Parts: sequence; structure tokens; C-alpha cells
Amino acid sequence: MMPGYFLDTNVFIQAQKVYYGMDIVPAFWEWLDKEALAGNIFSSSLVLEELKKGDDELVAWAKEAHRKPFFEVPTASAQVIFAAISEYVIHHFKREEADAFLDGADPWLIAQAKAAGAVVVTMEAKVGPGSSKVKIPNICEQFDVPYQNTFELLRALGARFRL
Repeated sequence: MMPGYFLDTNVFIQAQKVYYGMDIVPAFWEWLDKEALAGNIFSSSLVLEELKKGDDELVAWAKEAHRKPFFEVPTASAQVIFAAISEYVIHHFKREEADAFLDGADPWLIAQAKAAGAVVVTMEAKVGPGSSKVKIPNICEQFDVPYQNTFELLRALGARFRL
């Protein structure tokens, strides 16, 4: 059975602004809908809240009613994992960095993916041990959650966008 994939906020934002603008690669956005409907990709309801802070085509896309199930609400098991992530981050990072990380969707995304046995998809890069930044790949590794970037996801699911 193929693992599920939980998508980070930056996957949507970078796709829209850099790689797959809705006006030039609508097939990417149609592919997301197809894979979500097939139960292969998900995101967190907290990612939706982050996306709603914008005011553009991406926000309108994310808010469409048929996409609501795609943005999953954390389960009870994800909440337990979130608590463990919070404790780890608070004890291993400076307060301002820990607070910034814990105030966003990132820890929830990791917790939801771990609870579901899924892969986190993010465009964040891992940072070295001397960094004060809290990054998704580092926390994923700490909690044994697999992660990859958008392009690895596209290859894993066999996406093809042809003219």
C-alpha cells in the first residue's frame, strides 16, 4: 500500500508563485485534486488557516468547498504526538524560535503525518546542528517521520504534465 502524503503550506505557495502558477500549469492543480480524491494526498486544517491569510487565487482555490475534506482536522493521536513535538522543541530551541514554530501549522502537519503513517511534503531544507532555526525536516527526523519535497512527490505518484 502506498503511503499518504501531508502537504506543507509552502508546497502550495511555492507552486503558485514559482513553479506551477494556476494560469500557466493548471494541470498541476487538477492533479492535486485528483490525488486528493484518490486518498493519496492530504494537508492539515491548520495549513488551510495559514493559506487563508493571503488574498489571491491560491486562497480562493483552497477555500472551495469540495476541498474541505483534503484539509484534515488533527485526530486525538495527532494531538498526543503534537504534545511530544512541542515538548521537544521547547527543550531544544530558543524560546522565540520554538514559539514561532509551535504557533504555525508545521508541528501539526508532522504530528498528523506520523499519526497516519504518512510522508510530510515540504520545500523546507534541513538545517545543520548549529542552527537555531526549527525546520520541518529536522523535526521529522527526530520523530521518525519520512519527508520529501514537491518534486519527489510528483515522481513518487507518477505525475505527468504534458502539452
